[in-house]
Amino acid sequence: MISHRLIEQIHESADRLTNDLIERLQTDPNCPAYRTIPRERLIALKDDLYQNLGRWISSRSKIAVRSRYVKLGRERYLEGIPLSELIFALSVTKSMLVDFIRHCVPGRPEELNLEYDLVISIGEFFDEAVFFAATGYEDAYRAQLNAPRKAESVVVIPSAKRGPQPAYVALEEDWAVSRSGQIGEASG
Repeated sequence: MISHRLIEQIHESADRLTNDLIERLQTDPNCPAYRTIPRERLIALKDDLYQNLGRWISSRSKIAVRSRYVKLGRERYLEGIPLSELIFALSVTKSMLVDFIRHCVPGRPEELNLEYDLVISIGEFFDEAVFFAATGYEDAYRAQLNAPRKAESVVVIPSAKRGPQPAYVALEEDWAVSRSGQIGEASG
């Protein structure tokens, strides 16, 4: 059983929680790609998470969580957000929500067990959300790999017109290798 009063306080504080989360995601060095997502799109997540959280936790419906977070994972892949940053963002969301419950919600002594149950339920919810978001991300990646590619036009220049070509052209990305074969050692 969870505390419906605590869930209501989360709903009532959804704007503040959302603004704090967006500020964190757009300034944290661990998720620079989130700076590319328009603030309005991140604000829309408020309704999705904070308004539906109580329903998702109470019903323990994996279908709704799966549907939403697989979709989120696909969206983040298509936006070019690295998977590590998506997982970090979900982790930060969970941490900020748990901190809000622990520190900002005046708990009644008789609700301590309910608060504990809510924090455990939130942890379980986010564990599933991370899994389903990663699943959606991987689905989008595989779909892109399997998408038919357009035939690329290749222009072949006869060798007589090209002139002599070097056997190897060093790229800046090449790793320097020493005579002993140690990567990163370019000397001697």
